[in-house]
Amino acid sequence: MTSTLDTGAREDRVNPVMLRLAFDAAVDQLTQPGLHVVARDNGDLDRATSPCLLDQLAVATQPGHERTGGASPGSRPPASLNALTLVAEISQALRVALAALGYNLFGPGPRTTLTQQVQLWASHAEQWQLEHVDYLAHATREAERWVAAGRAILDPAPTYRLRGHACPTCGHSAVLMWSVTEGEWLRQPALSIDTDRAEAVCAACDSRWGLDFWAQLGQLLEQQQAETLALDCE
Repeated sequence: MTSTLDTGAREDRVNPVMLRLAFDAAVDQLTQPGLHVVARDNGDLDRATSPCLLDQLAVATQPGHERTGGASPGSRPPASLNALTLVAEISQALRVALAALGYNLFGPGPRTTLTQQVQLWASHAEQWQLEHVDYLAHATREAERWVAAGRAILDPAPTYRLRGHACPTCGHSAVLMWSVTEGEWLRQPALSIDTDRAEAVCAACDSRWGLDFWAQLGQLLEQQQAETLALDCE
């Protein structure tokens, strides 16, 4: 095993079996199709499958080709930049790891998908469990992080928008965002609450305010409102 597979700080010894179970569970979430049970009005239960997490991320990196609603001619939803970033990160990590294991992803033959690359990488887990527990711990952390990041992109937490307020940093009060349901660009408030990170966020300039700064941000927004009311009264 090359030094590339020794990435990361050395960990205190943990149970290799538990590590392997956690790794396999994360890999399954990345590469296995989802199974769903749909209840029909007549009481029947139908089973449906959805693409695996990595395939869904790959789709999210591509701009949409179908339009609905009032989209203007030729308009289409943008690719998810977060999905592009995550897919690129996973691809780079796998390229390095598989090269260390003796694989050439750019050699002759058909190209492998990201899902196939993860499965090929994971096929060495038994060897890591027996001989390279530190790398198994590193691989488990990476796989679990990819799962969490992917789910956050595909199924984000609800966003609470702060309407009628301008960003104290850039001054924008609204931005254009693509609406999947409407099939067109809509004006949305620039400021919102990221419930996942407990932050206020500006979509125009990406300024962020954590919990420690919420009181200060609230004062700035109240000042804006007071100034607006004063102008209205003049």
